[in-house]
Amino acid sequence: MVDRPGEPNLAALFDGPQQMSVGERAALEGFLELAKPALAIEIGRAEGGSLRRIAAHSAEVHSLDLVAPPAELAELEQVHFHTGDSHELLPSLLAELASAGRNVDLALVDGDHSADGVRRDLEDLLASPAVSRTLILIHDTTNEEVRAGVDRVDLDRAAKVAYADLDAVSGRLFRAESLRNQLWGGLGVVVVDDARTRGPGEPAGDPRFFDTAALLREARARRIGRARHAARRLRRRLIALGRR
Repeated sequence: MVDRPGEPNLAALFDGPQQMSVGERAALEGFLELAKPALAIEIGRAEGGSLRRIAAHSAEVHSLDLVAPPAELAELEQVHFHTGDSHELLPSLLAELASAGRNVDLALVDGDHSADGVRRDLEDLLASPAVSRTLILIHDTTNEEVRAGVDRVDLDRAAKVAYADLDAVSGRLFRAESLRNQLWGGLGVVVVDDARTRGPGEPAGDPRFFDTAALLREARARRIGRARHAARRLRRRLIALGRR
């Protein structure tokens, strides 16, 4: 599919392989339209659903993943593919871009989903001079492991972070058996702008709101607790009936 300026493209919300929800895809489209990236980085490509959309809005994209890209992504001429560990590839790429005086306009963090991996990817981005006016998007911020990694990065103390919303799009509690009661999804945004400074003591996030991911964890705990209580009651009843 070729995007044509000025024409509606609702099919972008549904076409191709996707691991993001429709709401996350719509938010991604909005952020891409706002950023209009001359240069973008994607950490973790999976089947290439998000990469295709990033490439549709960007002049140049660097895509990092542990495995080589599938052949069907070769059509994305503006994409440079980097295969290997992002914790080795990303610092080197950022150093190269910084040396050339270039700025990363948008970065999507969606690769290593371990807490330490997410922390390292974020810290590498924030430490780089090539990330000075940048939209950083983080996928799966509702997942406990991913969120723990993000929370280990002190965004309030990062001077060039102008704003952060880790629940810009909330994730979901899965009902499907394959992922039952697991929390996945969620799209967080970190706005980096070294020309915008927050006031003394001003947090990067908006303190008016509760943490949506934490509320979902609490709701899940209550739901599981009720289900276990009902199962225990049923088991006791069956035992009682068997003794009659």
